[in-house]
Amino acid sequence: MKLPQRCHPHQFTANLMREYDLPPVFFLDVWPANNFITMVIADPEVAREVSESGLPKHYATRDVLEPLAGQWNLVILNGALWKKWRTVFNPGFSVQQVISQVPVIVECTETFVNILDGHASANRLFRVEEETTKLTIDVIGRVICDHDFKSLTTDNEFVNNLRKTLSWMPDLQSLNPWHRNHPLRPFMYKYYKWKMDQYVGKILDERFAVRTAGLSNKKKAQKTAIDLALEEYVKEQGHDIDSPNLRMDAEFRRFAIDNLLIILFAGHDTTASTICYIYHLLRQHPAALSKIRQEHDTVFGPGVCAAQQLKATPYLVNKLDYTLAVIKETLRLWPPASGTREGKKGYFIKHPTTGEMIDTEGFNLWTASMCIGRDAKVWGPDVDAFKPERFLPENADQIPPDAWRPFEKGPRNCIGQELALIEMKVVLAMTVREFDIMTAYDELHSLEDDGSLWANDQSFRKGPQTVFGEEMYQILLAAAKPREGMPARISRRKMGA
Repeated sequence: MKLPQRCHPHQFTANLMREYDLPPVFFLDVWPANNFITMVIADPEVAREVSESGLPKHYATRDVLEPLAGQWNLVILNGALWKKWRTVFNPGFSVQQVISQVPVIVECTETFVNILDGHASANRLFRVEEETTKLTIDVIGRVICDHDFKSLTTDNEFVNNLRKTLSWMPDLQSLNPWHRNHPLRPFMYKYYKWKMDQYVGKILDERFAVRTAGLSNKKKAQKTAIDLALEEYVKEQGHDIDSPNLRMDAEFRRFAIDNLLIILFAGHDTTASTICYIYHLLRQHPAALSKIRQEHDTVFGPGVCAAQQLKATPYLVNKLDYTLAVIKETLRLWPPASGTREGKKGYFIKHPTTGEMIDTEGFNLWTASMCIGRDAKVWGPDVDAFKPERFLPENADQIPPDAWRPFEKGPRNCIGQELALIEMKVVLAMTVREFDIMTAYDELHSLEDDGSLWANDQSFRKGPQTVFGEEMYQILLAAAKPREGMPARISRRKMGA
């Protein structure tokens, strides 16, 4: 009752740690809300051990993600099957491959800038998360399989089905059985998953046809992530990737569909939400906003738009040290997700405080990123302060080992983290000097019927409305999203001002 009704569970847990001065490994039993006991891991060293343990993902993760992205996605796969498909998809997400796609990211962001410009010209109240979501889906489509969803400028069928699926996600923090076990939910999940499968399958078929035509015409088109995955898969099968008789077999198509769906879901969610928090935090901290703008003036030139320079010289993103530090500090404070593993008999964890050896059988092992990121014992007494300087290269040795883990660590870290970080750097380079963005929660009532994912949600009117003193707390909607989609107004500013 001390926190907002819909706030994300990792905020509850981080607050519990503080209020009761809990140790960095403790148990959380919230039956009947869950039918398992969670071992919360907020110790960086123990978190590292778990991430490298080879333990399978907990079934609770599967229950959340399978309706969205099927049973063959990398986040919920385990064992040899996971290893095989992680190897197949890895080449498409290397730093070199993502850097080569910076011009494409810039093109998508130019459309996003135009949308923001329209909101500014009309002095329009809008939800920033709605626009950043469309942007990140457009980027993923172009980068992964050269498909333009055009979700920023059109009413896209796939995006509508994705958002409708999310609208059917259960309220896991409610004890109302109707909320948690709606009888229509399994049917709606199945229907929207089928619709998304059809859409993504068509994208794959078209991409394969373009690739085959390019081979016959001796064209050397730029390869996308799905092209590289197909090459890796064919190589593993022992076939010739350049054979004109090559066909996309059913196994690759099935796994490619589910993994494109998880990339679209998890990738858009992390990036879209984090961009919102960056805008919000920079507005709250004028000194940091001034520093990031100054860095962009230094790298691109005062009053010079970053777009053309990034298209011509993509590696300029590597010069944005302070921008990256802003991103990392935001992710420390407001991580979008955490890691879960399923304990097993005989796998023990040594309690970092008592030294007790704990058998993990039957427990959900939760490496809670927010608990670690908000722990004063790890980060110091200014743990809640927004200080991007923590992550500048010259301060790298002061970052506690294994404490920054918004993308998790170890073999099962997020495959798309390089894409997320580079995309965010590009978006910030093209927007923070051009616009002032101001949250407007005091005007939220004006958006009640806007037709968005957040429409008609009255939870913002009930009970406490801050977490860590912040009104833009995270709510649980499959992942952690900014409350009510970050209602805001935006204004144009003169470059270099």
